[in-house]
Amino acid sequence: MSVKDTQIPSILDIQDKALLLPGRPQFWTSHHMAEFYRTTPTRVAEQLRRNPERFPEDFWFELRDDEKAILVTHFAGPNRVNRGAMIGFTKAGALALSGVLRTPVANAVSVQIIRAIVAMEQAAIYDTKRMLLKLQTDITKKPIYMWIKNYVEAGFDFEELWRDTNYSRPKLERAAREMLAQGLIPELPKGLQPGLFDNA
Repeated sequence: MSVKDTQIPSILDIQDKALLLPGRPQFWTSHHMAEFYRTTPTRVAEQLRRNPERFPEDFWFELRDDEKAILVTHFAGPNRVNRGAMIGFTKAGALALSGVLRTPVANAVSVQIIRAIVAMEQAAIYDTKRMLLKLQTDITKKPIYMWIKNYVEAGFDFEELWRDTNYSRPKLERAAREMLAQGLIPELPKGLQPGLFDNA
């Protein structure tokens, strides 16, 4: 049985519906999965219950009431979200559904989801590379960063750093904490006490 292109969600549509909540991996709701696979949320939940061996704990989770409230407020209206239990499917869970949902579009949808996930991972890698390049560029643009980086790598302490530069103590300390927060140095110069919000 052929599947019309109009029945298959686009890669962009799949990506746009991916959600993030504090403490949760990126996911789609059971409503999204039902929409993608051309079935109902009830059917999606039913297949999850019937096939526990295909859906380990890292493939899905049930949203708490406070998480559903966030979705209602920021992502969807109450008619779509706040009725009964709602399931979140991780990337792996979204793919696993294609093996248990016997809909005419299941195979084609799973291919689209794979393409969407690959594109999302590639975009994340690209963004990370850009961020690292920007941080490296910032170091070369700020001489104070170069001083701190070199002295930390050489094992010199903060007092030696201060004596050898023309920067004030507060300015050196502020720059060192900025670098630590951005991951530009693995630790503060020796003799500089970690602050409350510094990385351990």
